[in-house]
Amino acid sequence: MKHNRYNSKNGRVMILSTLLVFLALGAAGCAQNRGIEVLPLGNRGVLTLASDDVVEVMRAAGFSDMQIYEHGTALRDGLARSGAVQIKVDGTVEAVFAINGDSVYISTLGRGHFVYNPQTGWVNSGQR
Repeated sequence: MKHNRYNSKNGRVMILSTLLVFLALGAAGCAQNRGIEVLPLGNRGVLTLASDDVVEVMRAAGFSDMQIYEHGTALRDGLARSGAVQIKVDGTVEAVFAINGDSVYISTLGRGHFVYNPQTGWVNSGQR
């Protein structure tokens, strides 16, 4: 019977290579999880927006079409359940959406503050 010899040098290289692959995949996964966070906030009023309204308010707040596609449902659900939503990008609060009556009050870091009513459109002058 021939004994198998374990080559410790090749074994270390394989283990190190495997660990590096897992580390790289883990870092890539963490990078994807960072970015945009949609966090519901407590509010008295709630409102369910149509998909067109979600697109309208998110575009006005400065979000890209891909960001709207990926996170618009979370915004709509948060406003329907909690009445307010905070959106963070890389840990910085970029926008807050809050329901008051039949309107959505939007406050953004880079674009200012504005009000949108799903029935009538933009409430304040200077439509986004």
